[in-house]
Order: sequence, then C-alpha cells, then structure tokens
Amino acid sequence: MRATDSADFARDRETMMASPRRRALPPRLLPPTLALAAALALPPLLASPPAVAATPGVHAEEIVRFPSLDADLTSGAPTALTGRFLRPKADGPYPTVVLLHGCSGLYANTGRVLARHIDWALTLREQGYAVLMVDSFGPRGVAEVCTVKDRPVRATEERKRDAWAALAYLRARSDVDSDRIALMGWSQGAGTVLAAYGLGGQGNGFRAAIAFYPGCRTPLGDADWQPEGPLLMLLGGKDEWTPAERCLELANREPVKERTEVVVYPDAHHGFDSPHSPLRKRRNLATAPAGEAMVGTDESARKDAIERVTAFLAERLRG
Repeated sequence: MRATDSADFARDRETMMASPRRRALPPRLLPPTLALAAALALPPLLASPPAVAATPGVHAEEIVRFPSLDADLTSGAPTALTGRFLRPKADGPYPTVVLLHGCSGLYANTGRVLARHIDWALTLREQGYAVLMVDSFGPRGVAEVCTVKDRPVRATEERKRDAWAALAYLRARSDVDSDRIALMGWSQGAGTVLAAYGLGGQGNGFRAAIAFYPGCRTPLGDADWQPEGPLLMLLGGKDEWTPAERCLELANREPVKERTEVVVYPDAHHGFDSPHSPLRKRRNLATAPAGEAMVGTDESARKDAIERVTAFLAERLRG
C-alpha cells in the first residue's frame, strides 16, 4: 500500500467511526419510536442518491436503502433495510462483496460501525472491491441477539432474505458487476452466509462466499445442503462459542467438500480477525455451549485470514 493510500485508509477509518448511526444501548429491543427513527435517520455522511462514478476518500461511501425479501414473514410490507456502500477509487462496474454482521450487529453501543467491519470494508475497498455492509438489526428495532435464545432476527429466515435482497439490489446498480458479487459474514452472519448460499435458494447469483466461524448446526442437520459454489470457511480451533467440529464434519461431507475450503487456526478463539481486540471472556451467550466464551484477536490468524480472503476473492471474482 502506498503512503498516500495508507493515509486515506486511516482517515476513512476514523471518519466512519466518527459517523455514527444512532443506536440504543440494551435492552435488546428498541422502543417502537426509536426503531422507526433508526430506520429513517440518515447519518450525515451522505443523503443523496447513489452516484455512478467513484470519488476518492470517504465521499465514496453511501448510505443506501432497499427492501428485504421478507414480506412472506412480515405478512405485509417487506422490511426497509439500510446499508453502507463503499466504492473503490477505480472506475466501475466493480466486483462487490456483501458483508453480514454477527449477533452484536453492525454498530457498537456507541453507535459507530464495529471496528471489524470497518477494517474489512476498507481492506477490500483498497483491493478494488465495492463493499455493501447490510444492517439487519437496526431497521427491525433490534440491538443485539447474542444473549437471546429465541432470536427475533434469525440467520435462516430474516437474514437469509436480507442477503438475497442485497444481491438483487446490487445487481440493479450500474456501477456493480452483477456477475462478480461475493458474500461474507461472521458468526451469526456466517450462519446467514450458509443459509443464503445453499443450493436451490435465491443465492445462486453470488459468485463465491466466505464464512468466519459459523455454527454450522442447521446445514449439518440437512443431508441435502451444499453450497451454490466456492465456499471458504475460516475457523478457530479454540472457539468455545461456535466450535469448529460441526463445520469440519459438514465440510467433509459429499458433495460439500468438492466446493469448500476450510482453514482452522489451532490457537484462535472466536473473533480472531477483529483488529486490536484483547482476549476476554464474554458471558450470557445464548448459543455458546457453556454460555460463555473467550473472544479476541489472534494476530497471526488474522494476518493469514486476510491473505487467504484476498487470494480467494482474486481467484473467484477476478479470475
């Protein structure tokens, strides 16, 4: 990365962190008035319609809206989703990566985009990809689901439809290469990747998919499940929240293994790719086998994961 590019990266990261979307602290469900405000409010970053030409710096970010494909679940109007769309500095149409947040949501309690999502979004943008970060929680009035057993926003239902909606939205944009769109998610978002990218659904327009430490329980329980295309799974060998064993069993099954690459980092815990996140214990986790788990950065695993994602996307979206 050139010095000027590095400076742009740092500046854009700080700007994104300083451009919050208002979000309530727990309780888990926002009051109806705040939920409506969260769905309608635009951050000050951009309020104009999408532009076709990319502009250097943070001006290449847009706040976008598009309907989910969840009308069959709401028995009425589809959920009006929001997202953050970043364009690279080159001219489009761009290969594009959809990012799906975990059970904590896209935003931290401060209202700022979580550091993991900022870091990955800017890394991918610097590599020449457009990026769409989808918020599945805010528009539904949900703050987080990590501590919730009966989740109001499920990977296999609402969020799967959100991923399909993001694909449809991107394929309608003139600055996106509709044949080169990938899907990438973390934890519950990774479970959403597997649900949305399963054969026979509406995810066949995704060229490739990447799942960081998914639970793999649902696809493992479906003998017919297999990915639509190339799938990269990155797992932590010491993950106590979403243990790697289920995903390894899934990936070793015919015909899943023909399309799936799995990497296990033996000493890594859940969230190993988050930047500058000290190892700590999280408690009251509804889906962790013991109700708690160690989470935090493993720098060697994080570095290797970036290299593997870079190579995987280069082959699948640029090859």
